[in-house]
Amino acid sequence: MRLSRALALAAMLGLSASVALADWSAALTISDADRPLVAGAVYFWHEVPATADIEQASAPATAGKYRPLATETTFDLKPRDRLWMRVDLDRASASGEHWIAWIPLPLVDSVTMYQRTPQGNWRAQKAGDRVAVADWPEPGRYPRFHFELPSGKSSIYLQIQGSTPISLPLHIGTEVTAQASDRLGFLGLGLIVGVLLTLVLACFATAYTYNDRLYLLYGIYLLLMTLAVSAYTGLAGYLLWDHSPLWADASQGMLAMLTAGCTLYFIEALLGGRQFARRQSAALLAIGTMALPFASIYYFVSRSTGVVMLGVYMISIASIGLSLAMRAWRQGDRVGIWVFLAYAPLVAAVLSAIARTYGWIGMSWLVQYGVVIALLVEAPMMMVALHVRSRERHDIRTREQAMSTQDALTGLLKEHIFDDRIQQTTTRSVKRREDAAVLLISLVNYKAIAAAHSLPVAEQSVLRAVIKLRKVLRDVENVARVGTSHFGVILEGESSRDRITEVGARLIAQGLMPLPGLVPEVILQFHVAAAVLREIPGVELDVKKSLQGLLSTMSPRTRRPIRFLEIAPVSDVLAQQAPPDRLSVLERLTAQVSQADRGELASVFPSTLPRQTSFSDSSGLGWESTGQHEATDQNGDSVVPPR
Repeated sequence: MRLSRALALAAMLGLSASVALADWSAALTISDADRPLVAGAVYFWHEVPATADIEQASAPATAGKYRPLATETTFDLKPRDRLWMRVDLDRASASGEHWIAWIPLPLVDSVTMYQRTPQGNWRAQKAGDRVAVADWPEPGRYPRFHFELPSGKSSIYLQIQGSTPISLPLHIGTEVTAQASDRLGFLGLGLIVGVLLTLVLACFATAYTYNDRLYLLYGIYLLLMTLAVSAYTGLAGYLLWDHSPLWADASQGMLAMLTAGCTLYFIEALLGGRQFARRQSAALLAIGTMALPFASIYYFVSRSTGVVMLGVYMISIASIGLSLAMRAWRQGDRVGIWVFLAYAPLVAAVLSAIARTYGWIGMSWLVQYGVVIALLVEAPMMMVALHVRSRERHDIRTREQAMSTQDALTGLLKEHIFDDRIQQTTTRSVKRREDAAVLLISLVNYKAIAAAHSLPVAEQSVLRAVIKLRKVLRDVENVARVGTSHFGVILEGESSRDRITEVGARLIAQGLMPLPGLVPEVILQFHVAAAVLREIPGVELDVKKSLQGLLSTMSPRTRRPIRFLEIAPVSDVLAQQAPPDRLSVLERLTAQVSQADRGELASVFPSTLPRQTSFSDSSGLGWESTGQHEATDQNGDSVVPPR
């Protein structure tokens, strides 16, 4: 696998090097397949100011003004200048091929090709930015012309108009060669535009799903980038605005400015420069805001002035944006390195294109398509940076939401959330007959631990209690902290006391096992009060308060630490002995507690119950109240009240 990747990388590098080192400086390019069929040479005449027509440009008296063009040369054209190019061709023998001349440069203002017909007249074909693409003889991304090439020697003339420094890569070949070159160009651009549009849709969908502003900004930026690339490569002029020559001419610079301004806003939103570089951030936002007025001005000024404005604007953006990314990187922000690596190739490609426009560097494949290649590098890297930043903000938002629903010490649900869950569970139990059980668990010796050791040790005991709860419960159970040393649990789908008794027994056993190496050695004592909702159907009962009352009746040293809430038949008896409004608070609570638990009630409030009264439940457990106000249960727990 590694060997295949290495070979593939070497092949790609070799192909790129061979293409980059190809002879792009030739004035006339003829493919290897067409070289045996035709030979040619190019001559130029830079007319300043322009006054000649095709008759004068082709006259024998003007032939001395033409100079040989052996290599591609940059011409600083003005609006009133004309560049005449004479192409002398020599075809070995006549055959049925159709010949095409094309200039793969979408930025040229106007190109007119003249060829003399057999009748002696001049046939003119015109294309370029200042001409609607729909009116071109061969609509496409760049000027293309069909011409007749008879056997022997012949000449064609090209008249070029422009307003910026320009170089003209002229290609001549058969229709088969031209179409093959055109297909490769459309294939590459189709892949690039398709990837960019896919990223745009993904960003918009992510922004809508997660309500993330960064993905929305990046989607807008990618959309403008797609339009700018389409305008720069001539694809937009061919497919979108083929009937608007003025906009086709101005859209390249205007969309480039708008994309650059949107880039600054996106970098600022991604890096948060106001937190560590206020001056640079303010300058960045100010320059980004100027993108819209600059783009409007670009539409009305001459192209020579607009190119200068575009160059200065792009250089300013490059210096400030990259410096801000570098500074964020030094501050320890890992997003800064991704932003720097993403935009450094793009800035280099844009600066190379500007330098090529002014003739400071020569023409090459890497210079011509450098911007497109840099965009392919920039888009995935910025997606990585965006994902990292969005992940960080999502984690912060998740922690903020967790603070409102989870206990800060234990990470369990807060009490008000647990109350809502109990209400929902009881409602489902009454309406849909869904099984569930509610447990309240008390860490009985919490106060004793705090008094004997310290409050931090007691808080550590609470954390140990949570760990032991997690061991005996499933991950899907709702567990909450409902007090300093109390916990609440909702067991969905439970209708049997056996399962609850097993969970409680395991929890009590876990608490009695001290942690090895713990200093001080502290054990945990638990009491469990449970309510099986199936056993109390249709009763309007505050389950949580009833369970809290049941826990309060349990002595610290009880031998029955697991108890269940019941609606005992004794409630009917008490209701008949006295009107409901005269029942004491203890009697109302007693009506909800099982008979086996009343022994401990007598130890707390012995005077409120009748003397010499005994109760027993189906399990055989009971208690007895005597005249000396002393009670014992059958398990042997002494419940004599303090005097």
